Amino acid sequence: MLIRFFLLKIVRNFSGMSKNVIPHSEVPDYEAAINALNNLQSNAHYIQNAGKGQVPDKIAQMIKFLNRAGLTLEDLDKLSVIHVTGTNGKGSTCAYSESILRHHGYKTGFFSSPHCIDVRERIRINGIPIPKPQFAKQFWNIYDKLNAQKENERDMPMYFHFLTLLAFHIFLEEQVDAAILEVGIGGEYDSTNIVRKTIVAAITPLDFDHTQLLGNTIESIAWNKSGIMKPGCIAFTVPQPETAFKVLQDRSIERNCDLHLVDKYHNGIQDVTNFPAEIQKKNANLALAVCEAFIKRDPNGNSKSFSLELVKKAIELTKWPGRYQIINHKNSRFFLDGAHTAESIALCRKWFSERSKESGRNKALIFNLLGSRDPAIFFNELQKVNFDVVIFCPNVGSDNDPKGSGGLILDQQNNVIPKEEQLKGSFMKKDQWLEMNPTTKNVEVFPSVLKAIEYLTSEGQSDVLVTGSIHLVGAAMIILDPTLKGTLVAEKS
Repeated sequence: MLIRFFLLKIVRNFSGMSKNVIPHSEVPDYEAAINALNNLQSNAHYIQNAGKGQVPDKIAQMIKFLNRAGLTLEDLDKLSVIHVTGTNGKGSTCAYSESILRHHGYKTGFFSSPHCIDVRERIRINGIPIPKPQFAKQFWNIYDKLNAQKENERDMPMYFHFLTLLAFHIFLEEQVDAAILEVGIGGEYDSTNIVRKTIVAAITPLDFDHTQLLGNTIESIAWNKSGIMKPGCIAFTVPQPETAFKVLQDRSIERNCDLHLVDKYHNGIQDVTNFPAEIQKKNANLALAVCEAFIKRDPNGNSKSFSLELVKKAIELTKWPGRYQIINHKNSRFFLDGAHTAESIALCRKWFSERSKESGRNKALIFNLLGSRDPAIFFNELQKVNFDVVIFCPNVGSDNDPKGSGGLILDQQNNVIPKEEQLKGSFMKKDQWLEMNPTTKNVEVFPSVLKAIEYLTSEGQSDVLVTGSIHLVGAAMIILDPTLKGTLVAEKS
């Protein structure tokens, strides 16, 4: 309790520094909870140490923290789990699956990452992020237990691991009919993979990402991703590189898991959203196969019939903010997509080009990229657009407050790669872009997304692509849609 009091006091003092922060008198426990959660941020350090043999057994660590938080593996066995991994499209596949099951009458729990704006986006009940009071209550319930039992100052779960524990607690408390879990990184050693029983698993298209953790071959990536296969579960995947698919097949046999390839697509469930047809076709049909298998195997004994008409309606109403999203703002259109791999940036570029080719507007790019990913891979694709303006900036909304978060300071705060470090990286990316594209008319660096948007909207009508990082997209959404309309609430049928 002393820890909570101290954190709350810090948050209250910090809140007085910016008029944009939610008043502590309204949600003090929530603000203190997010501040404490942010102090657990360490994913970048984890990845940096991965190749140095300094990473502990994450599964054993998670089980330890699970028990300290008051749950057991037997408790998790009560959840009816749909587990989804992959490199590209796993979030949208989960979102489609959640919507399909909800439209079939199931009470759904959905755990995803990362969030665009609000941490609560990661834990949803029936498509809706959990309320702040519930988040705060469960957060402190878990945090206080873990803090009281830690053996040293570092003996606490990392940011994503803690949120995984929180999701399990909430799903059990809410008694959800289906728990849809999106893997964070990989699969075999991901914190979500402490679940021992899975009804259905899914593996979306594989690509090269997080190679420091997963290996630099498509086979090693496939091996890690297939780690979510469990004995007796049904797994689905889409067409993969031949050698990767062979790994998935071998692992399914090893794990006594029935693997199916989804390569035949139902007509009539694509071209109903802003998503590119190829993406929608693969991910939506993968979700369809997952949900059909779940309904047929439903361990809860629900007598529900799978309906293709409900599937079509659910897919049409699915919201997945920050992915292939278009927002009109002032005199311009903003195209938002958190593409983060070679394949996804190619699809993003093609989507933007097709949607903007006949507009007659200037073409602009707002870009940032964090971590070990090589910007050249992205620039090689993006330069095909012939942008009139290219802007690099940190993943922050506004630079008018101390942390530059655009109004949601705590939820957007990055303790691992602060704004100043991101800004230095932006200047380096500008130099790299100009080396590769010396004829680009206008290349700028701004300290925030707000400054970039103000600059572009003052220069005339533009079609603006915001990409490279889902966190950059989230920062842009704060500016473009301050009411958060359609971001934190699922579409109701």
